[in-house]
This record gives sequence, structure tokens and C-alpha cells, in this order.
Amino acid sequence: MLLLGDIVRRHARTRADKTAYIVGAQRVTYTVFHQRSNQLARALQRLGVGRGDRVAVLANNRTEYPIIYFGAIKLGAIVVPVNARFTNDEVVAVVTHSEAATFFVAGEFAALVSELRAAGRLPCVRRIISLDATSQERAEDRELHFDHLTDAESIDDVETVIDEQDPHVMLYTSGTTGSPKGTLLSQRSYYLQATTSHLQLGLNEDDIALSMFPMFHMGGWALPLGFWHTGATVVIMPKADPRTMLETIGGEHVTYLYAVPTVFNSMLGLPDFERYDLGSLRQIASGTAAMTASQVRQIMDRFRCSNMFIIYGSTEAGPVSALRPRDVARKPESVGRPYLNVEVRLVDEQGADVAPGAVGEIAVRSEFTMQGYWRNPEETARVLRDGWVCTGDLGAFDGERFLSIVGRRKEVIRSAGESIFPVEIERVLLLHPYICDASVLGVPDPHWGEAVVAAIVVRPGKSLSAAEVIEHVRAHLASYKKPRHVCFLPALPRTASSQQVQKPLLRELILEQLPTG
Repeated sequence: MLLLGDIVRRHARTRADKTAYIVGAQRVTYTVFHQRSNQLARALQRLGVGRGDRVAVLANNRTEYPIIYFGAIKLGAIVVPVNARFTNDEVVAVVTHSEAATFFVAGEFAALVSELRAAGRLPCVRRIISLDATSQERAEDRELHFDHLTDAESIDDVETVIDEQDPHVMLYTSGTTGSPKGTLLSQRSYYLQATTSHLQLGLNEDDIALSMFPMFHMGGWALPLGFWHTGATVVIMPKADPRTMLETIGGEHVTYLYAVPTVFNSMLGLPDFERYDLGSLRQIASGTAAMTASQVRQIMDRFRCSNMFIIYGSTEAGPVSALRPRDVARKPESVGRPYLNVEVRLVDEQGADVAPGAVGEIAVRSEFTMQGYWRNPEETARVLRDGWVCTGDLGAFDGERFLSIVGRRKEVIRSAGESIFPVEIERVLLLHPYICDASVLGVPDPHWGEAVVAAIVVRPGKSLSAAEVIEHVRAHLASYKKPRHVCFLPALPRTASSQQVQKPLLRELILEQLPTG
């Protein structure tokens, strides 16, 4: 049976004193990792938490976060990571929807949660476990302290009955549109995902990986897990600060670096980038957003690492495809071929396979996909069809079965009878030397049906006119794809975790600038 708790249990026996992870100045060995998560599992069990119960966490990256994951997992409970950048209403929505009775809360969020609880907005929460409290001042109110609870327990394994098909995490995702949905993922799925990533990416026990993602994000859990599966070390960044990341690569001799394109751009944009020691890197990787060929080549050249993967996946589908280092130079705008043990189809609106070379919705079937959405059978049925996860992303295969992402189904712009894919225009915009960020969407237009609008962030010290932006696109693409409107913004609104553009918020900002009537 494939149980995630066995990963740290095994390494505690064979790599007892090896560092499992680092957060800031704190280092945790595999032995401490295993023992501390055992103590937490026992403490939760003593509080009445059992198999299938939801355990919410509101915290930024910190030493306790991986222990909470494994403590709950060993007990058969379900971890519900809450986005640390959520508003009060969003926190209430996730905790209430998940029906989490246990809530781990970091000190910086204690006042917020106390206020919500006092207002009666967290009716399901029976106990709040503080990660930073120094006393048991509100023990009578079931407010507890992490260290006090765990210190009182035995380091031995907890006795419980669990199954590999039990969900272990409920990742709330809205992508960049819609209301958050709780995605359920089994212990088996993430165990196999970790195993497969080990094989697909060539991870090994000598690696030291840097994880820039928050642990409330899929990447912040899946990336470290892949390295823990191999017995490697993971440096978990408290936050994705570009300069601190570069310092950490040299200071900790990091061998594997995954960063989203915006973070790579921020690191490369530092005026003293060249002074940092990056010699330990043996592999780099990226994904989540469109990149131009020049961006990919610049990352490899300036990081002095040609061993680069581009990885595509989602919370619901898991890893979908990977562009391997030997193919990056010749197909830098592709996301590669299907991941090991993953089936990928491109389908039309009726679910039938599209013709070779045609654009279709990316559908995925593998051991890594979600079980469904918590308490949401309608949305589960819409996304999960006959074992295939319909991602909502649109893609096309070339003659060698390399996959390219052309946009989101809901974001296709219909203008004068033509289908226009925003990603294609965004890639062209990013070729302009004065444009540092760009996004494209469609707005209603009485003549065209929809009109293309480009949102542009200009590089500091540079200037650009709307006419110049339009002409730049027209020089590279068919005329009907050029923007009808150009909006200049100081920055694009992006999600806290994956740094994807938040299209609904961007649309509001654009509509404020466009002429009315």
C-alpha cells in the first residue's frame, strides 16, 4: 500500500541525520521530521481528529508546515492549506466549505482569526492550534499551542487504519477565474507522482532543491515531496524574494531550481545578478506561464545551466507534460511530450478527439489526477469525465507530438468570426524590448463582437505608445489579431501562488481605462 507517511518513516531509518529540509536558519533532519510528525499525529488523535477529518492551516512557509502535513497524513486526516493572501471573506469561505474543525494558525494571522471567530463566522472550527503562542491563556476556549501539544506526546508511530485511496489534501483552487473549489487528492496519487517525478526529472538523494512556492500551493507541497521521496534535501523559502533566492543557491549549494517565469525575470533583472555563485546548479525548471524562445534561452545562458525542463500541469490533473533539456533549444515555446505514465488527448466541445494539428481542450488521464471536488458533484462531473480530467486549457500537438498551450477555453476571443488565442499575442508582445509584462483579453465590441485588448507594463525608463504596440503585433501576426485597444498599467494583477495573471481583476482595470459609449 502506497502511504505518504512511509516516505519519512523510511528515511528516518536509513538517513537518520540527513537534513530533510531547511527554512531560514532552521534545519530539520529526517529523524526529527518523522518523530515530530508522529507526535503531532498523536496529539491530534488525542483531540479527537481522525481519518477523513479536515485540518486547516493558515500560515506562510515555516518549519512546522511540513510537520503538519505529515502529522495529519499519518492519521488519515485531510490537510486544507489556506492561502495566506486571502481576504477575511475568502478565509471564511474555505474553512467553512471544507468543514474543518481543527485550524492551525500562525501568529501573524491570530488577530484576524480571533476576530472572525468572535463574530461567529467560523462555526465549524472547534479548536484553534496556535503556531506561535507562548502560553495556554485560552485553554478553556480550546485554543492550543503547537509545541505544547507535540512535546507531550511519544515519538512512536501512531496506530490507525488508513488506505492509499484516502484523500490526504484538499487544495483550494480557482485558477484565475471563478470561486475556489476544494480539490481532493489521494495518498496513492501523490506517492506515485513523487515516484514518477524522480524518474522523469532524474532527481536523486544528493540533490538540494530550492522550493519558492508557498506550501498552501500545489507546487509548495508536490515539489518538496518529490525530493523527500528520494531522500534529498529541500530548501523551503519563507517567501520568493529574488535576491534571497540567489543568495540561497550559493549558500546552500542548491542543485535544483524551479521558478515561475516572473521570478526568473526578477532575478535576471537585478543589476548585480552576475556576482552570485550559481555553480552548484545542475538543473533548472519553469512553467505556469507562456515564455518566448528568447526568454528560455536567456534563462539557460545567464544561469549557465542548459539542463532545463519546462513542466506543465495543474492541481486537478497533476503533471501533464515535460519538455526535456535536449528538446528545449529547438522547441522552447512547447511544454513537451506527455509526462511519464500520463495520457493526453485534445478534444472538442463534444469530447471527441480533434484532427491532427488542430486546437482542442487538453484532457488528461493518469494515476495523478484528482478524486473530485469536495461537496461539489456538479463541478466534478463537468471536469472529470470517464476518468479524464478536462483541464480547460487549449493546446495543439505538432508532428512530433510536442504539446503547445494556446490559451484557456474561456479566454478565446471571438472577433469578426475568427478565433484569437491570447497566448499567441502575449508571446509576440513580450518580444518587444520595452515591454516587461503583458496580457491579452477580449472585451465586447458592437462591430467586431469582441475586440482584442492588450495590457502592457513598460520597462522602467522606457516609453511606448499604443500605436507602436499595435504596429509591433501587426508586424508579427495577421492583422485581425492586433489589439484594438492598449492599456498601460504599472503592474499586472497576479495570483499569490503561481503568479498567473488574474484575468477577472485585469478586466476590471482595463474597463476603467477604455472609453465608454
